Amino acid sequence: MTSRVLALLALVAGLVVFTGGTASACQCVERTPKDRMEGAVAVFTGTVTRVGVSPDESGGGHVIAVLRADHVYKGQAREWFRVSTRKEGPACGYDFAAGSRHLVFAGGRDEELTTSSCSGSKQVPAGDRPLRRDDDEGLTRQLIVALGTPTRVRHTSTAEPVAAEPAGPDGRTGVLVAALVALGAVALAAGGGWAYRRRSSR
Repeated sequence: MTSRVLALLALVAGLVVFTGGTASACQCVERTPKDRMEGAVAVFTGTVTRVGVSPDESGGGHVIAVLRADHVYKGQAREWFRVSTRKEGPACGYDFAAGSRHLVFAGGRDEELTTSSCSGSKQVPAGDRPLRRDDDEGLTRQLIVALGTPTRVRHTSTAEPVAAEPAGPDGRTGVLVAALVALGAVALAAGGGWAYRRRSSR
């Protein structure tokens, strides 16, 4: 009887591991560089200046990267971009690291751009020149043709704009912090008044 129970438990454990592994993996649909260009809201190359984490209730949170662009291949040509991605790799999150340069295919809206490991974004060699086929083996002729001629970004300042700072999931981290500080001040004032009245009543 015991051996049958152990065998059954082993079978169940094997099924859990098998199904869990396949369910948690990120699976991407193959798309051509032309399709990725057409589906993106913004395509640019830029260097990551800051990476922050924005926790939420699903997907293990988001990573928010601030990038200083050097060339824009699609969308508005501007110096700073703020892009979010899933924090977890199984959720198709993309890996940003401070100081690294990336070709980013971003979706979403202009002020709420997103990318993933399925978007076509990739790390590229450091620098600020337009991408060329001989820069990296992943920069195929098909990709370079699809990217087309970029717009060079004029750098007007080395400081990040305030709007580019990584924030919470709803972008209101500063408001929440201010509210917490105000509540703390009220609590301290109330506590001080209670202590004063207690001393006075003795």
